[in-house]
Amino acid sequence: MTQKATPSDAVMYDERKKLSELQSMILQKGDLERERILEEARAEAEKWTSEQTARLNAMVGTIEADAARRSGEMTSRQLIEAESARDKDRLRLQNELIQRALVLFQDALTAFDKRPDYGAILAGLAAEACARLAKGQKVKLRLRAEDVLHGEAVADALKRRFSLDVSFDATPAPIVGGVFLCSEDSRSNEEKWRVVADWKSKADEMADALAKAVLAEL
Repeated sequence: MTQKATPSDAVMYDERKKLSELQSMILQKGDLERERILEEARAEAEKWTSEQTARLNAMVGTIEADAARRSGEMTSRQLIEAESARDKDRLRLQNELIQRALVLFQDALTAFDKRPDYGAILAGLAAEACARLAKGQKVKLRLRAEDVLHGEAVADALKRRFSLDVSFDATPAPIVGGVFLCSEDSRSNEEKWRVVADWKSKADEMADALAKAVLAEL
């Protein structure tokens, strides 16, 4: 004989159905909340990278203009005295002035380590490179010997802002300030790529613009 359903069976069925519906609602809300949190994190990372890049570029621009002005002031008299010399001598002197301006520019960048926000400057410089990397990449950070105390803080700042596995290697990098970033192949433990964003490379990037600025001051 078929056993008839009792009122208690109906109640249990209704309770299970309600529990199932409640569970589905909770899971759905959890998915929506997770997406909202991820979207906010991505927006915050993009904003932070943009602000740090703009801040660093503004400081570099100011130092570039000051280096060009100082070089022009120190050497304009030399060019005036060389007016009667041959054209090649004038060109040689101009090149010397440009090289002197580059040295002044690099020295000014290196002097960033005297600033109280030097760690944030290093993080902003590294962020320019990290912003172009794919999520999940394993990144190793190195600094020059004088800056190793900032290493862990810079690595932590990058990990908070980007979806990257950033670690700090305390082995001093052969650079003049700035940062040294590289990736390791998990199978061979060899570097697949490296980015040297030190003050020398930053000065080299500005060489053409700095040369124009120096010549405009003569």
